[in-house]
Amino acid sequence: MILDDGLPAIKKSKIRKEIEDLLADKGLVMEKNISALDLDCGDAHHFDDWAELMTFLKGRKGRWYITTPGLRRAKDLPEKR
Repeated sequence: MILDDGLPAIKKSKIRKEIEDLLADKGLVMEKNISALDLDCGDAHHFDDWAELMTFLKGRKGRWYITTPGLRRAKDLPEKR
């Protein structure tokens, strides 16, 4: 499957799908965003992918903490409209 921008779509493996289903049964979901935290002033910025994050950080000074996607409780997620 090819997406509109010409990149191949990411296909989930069967094992990953099984793990995500088991986590969903427990009320946990995978967090999709990557976060960058400015350790000097405490600001948090959230991005959909690494390329967007790297573009944002290019030329910025200071100390940054980058967190990768993790697990979150489904009840803590904002409702989709």
